[in-house]
Amino acid sequence: DPDMKALADELATRVKNGGASIVSVSADRQKAIFHVGSASAPGAHMLFDRKSGEVQMLAFTNPVMKMRQLRTVRTYRYTARDGLPIAAVLTLPRGEARNRPLIVMPHGGPFARDTEEWDWWAQFLADRGYVVVQPNYRGSSGYGTRFTEKGEGQWGLSMQDDLLDAVAALAKEGVADPKRACIVGASYGGYAAERSAERDPGVFRCAVSYAGVSDLKAMKAYDSQFLYAGARADWLKKQAPDLAAVSPINAVARFSTPLLLVHGAKDRVVPVRQSRNLARKLKDAGKAVTYIEQPLADHHFSRQEDRLQFLQALDAFLKEHNPA
Repeated sequence: DPDMKALADELATRVKNGGASIVSVSADRQKAIFHVGSASAPGAHMLFDRKSGEVQMLAFTNPVMKMRQLRTVRTYRYTARDGLPIAAVLTLPRGEARNRPLIVMPHGGPFARDTEEWDWWAQFLADRGYVVVQPNYRGSSGYGTRFTEKGEGQWGLSMQDDLLDAVAALAKEGVADPKRACIVGASYGGYAAERSAERDPGVFRCAVSYAGVSDLKAMKAYDSQFLYAGARADWLKKQAPDLAAVSPINAVARFSTPLLLVHGAKDRVVPVRQSRNLARKLKDAGKAVTYIEQPLADHHFSRQEDRLQFLQALDAFLKEHNPA
């Protein structure tokens, strides 16, 4: 659309050291709300009037940080053990990135992807001194149908291997210390963290799961209450043909990595009992688990209070098990 391109070009001339992305336009396209920011800065929303050329500040994304630049973000590419190219987002701490403690942070979905954009989890961790890698493992979106199909049948299997291979690649380059790695994730990323705590002894010093799935059969039963349940069940069967075999809750005896579980009681995407039940079984088995249930939290960290409590718990857990 030539007019929208012209609008985007106009906005670009008014922004220094940051990309402007159009969020919304008026019906006549004479006014536009746009966002200014980067992967290293939360940025702000502004209003542009094409007729007057005036730019008006609306609000900072984070009123404390405002336009402050934090840690450097870039794309990192490595090769999985079977030769599959993997792209990841890498957030680096202050100073030289040599032999630093590592956080592997798989995204949720798993049909989703991480990109070079502001990520408060990654920035928080990098600001604490960790290298943070967010692999777009097989099954992620945005890399074509064939790449997505590589994830079919590989939940808890090759999709996990892709995460471990990120550790090996960064260690080989001297960026990260493989003996000081932890895995942190939410939703499917939380599942991946739990699965590594059970499946991959010795790789990670600790694991953190927010709203993670521990029991795939129970998740399938929960999803059956909702619209398109049949299609969802068919899709899940493709991703993990043997649901029980790759469900962490069925392998409590194998857990050897200290685990932090956090879950919101008002989560309607992944029910809180997914973490409640796993925590109970791990405690009964004498395993190292810390469980925090947030009574008003949902699946998406909608409340600032829940975000803050989670970061404080995460910070304390990492200081105990993998200090930067």
